[in-house]
Amino acid sequence: MVLLGGGHAHVQVLKAFGMKPQPGLRFTVVASEPEAPYSGMLPGYVAGVYRWDELHIDLARLATFAAARFVNAEATGLDLDSKRVLFADRPPMRFDALSMNTGGVPGRGLSSDFVTPVKPIGRFLPTWARLMKDGLCRHLTVVGAGAGGVELALAIAHRHAGVRCAVVEAGPQLLPTFKAAARRRALAALAARDVQVLTNFKVARAAEGQVRAADGRTVATDHVLWTTAVEAPAWPGAAGLATDDRGFVRVDARLRSVSHPAVFAVGDVAAVETNSSRVLPKSGVYAVRQGPVLAANLRTLATGAPLRRYRPQRNALAILGLGAGRAVANRGGWTASGRWVWRWKQRLDRRFMVGFTHLPAMPIATLEVPTALAGEAVAPMRCGGCGAKLGADTLRRVLHRLDIHTSAATLRGIGDDAAVVAVKAGELAVSCDGFRAMIDDVYRFGRIGAHHALNDLFAMGSRPSFALALATVPVMADAMMEEDLFQMMSGALAVFREHAVDLVGGHSAEGAELALAFSVAGRAEGPALTKDGLKPGQRLVLTKPLGTGAVLAAAMRGRAPAAQLLAALETMDTSNALAADVLRAHGASGCTDVTGFGLAGHLSEMTRASGAGARIQSDAVPLLAGAATFLAEGVVSSLQASNEQALADFALGLAPDAAEVRVLADPQTAGGLLAGVPADSAENCVRELAASGYLSAAVVGEVLQDGLEIV
Repeated sequence: MVLLGGGHAHVQVLKAFGMKPQPGLRFTVVASEPEAPYSGMLPGYVAGVYRWDELHIDLARLATFAAARFVNAEATGLDLDSKRVLFADRPPMRFDALSMNTGGVPGRGLSSDFVTPVKPIGRFLPTWARLMKDGLCRHLTVVGAGAGGVELALAIAHRHAGVRCAVVEAGPQLLPTFKAAARRRALAALAARDVQVLTNFKVARAAEGQVRAADGRTVATDHVLWTTAVEAPAWPGAAGLATDDRGFVRVDARLRSVSHPAVFAVGDVAAVETNSSRVLPKSGVYAVRQGPVLAANLRTLATGAPLRRYRPQRNALAILGLGAGRAVANRGGWTASGRWVWRWKQRLDRRFMVGFTHLPAMPIATLEVPTALAGEAVAPMRCGGCGAKLGADTLRRVLHRLDIHTSAATLRGIGDDAAVVAVKAGELAVSCDGFRAMIDDVYRFGRIGAHHALNDLFAMGSRPSFALALATVPVMADAMMEEDLFQMMSGALAVFREHAVDLVGGHSAEGAELALAFSVAGRAEGPALTKDGLKPGQRLVLTKPLGTGAVLAAAMRGRAPAAQLLAALETMDTSNALAADVLRAHGASGCTDVTGFGLAGHLSEMTRASGAGARIQSDAVPLLAGAATFLAEGVVSSLQASNEQALADFALGLAPDAAEVRVLADPQTAGGLLAGVPADSAENCVRELAASGYLSAAVVGEVLQDGLEIV
């Protein structure tokens, strides 16, 4: 089941299935914004009452709670015949059932540098922050005097006393759905805040510092905020879904498409057909009520029970903030106002949000190990990515016991990031790497897996040419297995194409969980950048921030905010190809990619191989947002404890349990390159890396004659 959009109804679906999972159903949430804003609290945010985090629901965290996959992407269409969601920059995604809660779109042609639609809210907020930060807007015009426009204007006037506001309305009066008593209170509040109100003002043009009406009246303004009714997106109708005369998806009383029974639609994108001719307003209050009905109906698709009917409230409660501290309520013929109404509104809004921000503790699956085999305590949650590797000491003991023979053709074998073998055409660099899935987005996982495998070759200054794949997919319905394999390999192939690498074969298999590995080979270009190439006096340059292990561990527990998780994914989904070229151009002689054993572990390997020492400047090491906090709170990868054994080799100038020290043992997935660069080239090298897109690149230490230090 694919939930398209993170609106007010879909967040309730996720919570409902998190609280009571339904065997046999797998949910995937596709949303262009990882944090879903709650529209009812937007004016309070503008008025300075709420913080950013109080206004937003973290979709990635909520999806983790619901055991749903979260995909941060924007859909561009549907293929209803093959049941697929279409995207501009990734392969189509299959569904058995689809629910749309994507909202409407602003009036076509309205958005410009001078006009900002308030919906979708996620796109409005960055513009609003920029307008207020620059302080250039002294006159604002709000187009639309419905509840949204009036409340927004009053919130602005409350928070920004130096900004003059005007509200223009095409109709004869503001708040047309409110009773006269409520309108009078709103008008009095607008007058008290010196907000100009113009009715029968049909906007003909909004540009060049003014808004012009069809009758010739003008309002001077620095910027326009557009709050009139949203329009329908074009792609649902273009896909063949039945729509009303405005383009909104027609659904029956059970919220199901009248033309395609596998599709549901709720919120602003939907046109609900009821027994009466009543047209529901595009208001979040209706989407909130649709959520429980939608959750029940999606559950019944698996159980076969009858679908529930959605019965919209005849007289919805509307509470309009009159600036922070006072509000007016309207329901049917009843109205009330005062400070108590404002407190009531706050209670209602906060109660809705707390249900998605204070989720019940998630049970952590325990790895079952027979007592006779357990030995020491087993971590309660095993990590994916490089956190799933065996500990360095365990690996070293196994390699020592193995009877490994090599021929004269193997120039460099086990111990470096990639093997180098002699062939008639020159030297060939060969390596293999892989891991089980550590994220929900299968396409993105495929991309990260490909980057991770190629990094071994980039670390040695080689150019990859060929790859073999080993793909493992968990046992489930054939169609779902096919889809996961397709998405995962599509992601990997996209990366291989970017690097002119041919996927020449491989093997796929069923298994307990999703996993992907690659064997890669390529040409060695010039002398290899090996682990034994460090020279005293060089500076240590790191191309990517640390912290993927801690952030992924936090995400698995539902504790990593979406923004921090996505930042980690962006880091992992970044190639090291250009970085390797820059490092070589600046005289790097020793290099490795920082992966499962962490920066300290990999640097220790390099210094042993080079017969040198090193000093790490802990405050210079770039970190992903949240990584240090998670480490301090004990949220770590299952490989962390093993990796921290490498820290015993270092003389510490900080407390051993300091986050700045522990992060040096954090296992990385598709991590950055660590290289020794001549001291006189290091700063220029970092500048060129930043210009090439590696914005976190930094000099993190230096190579010594001997000894290992962390200061």
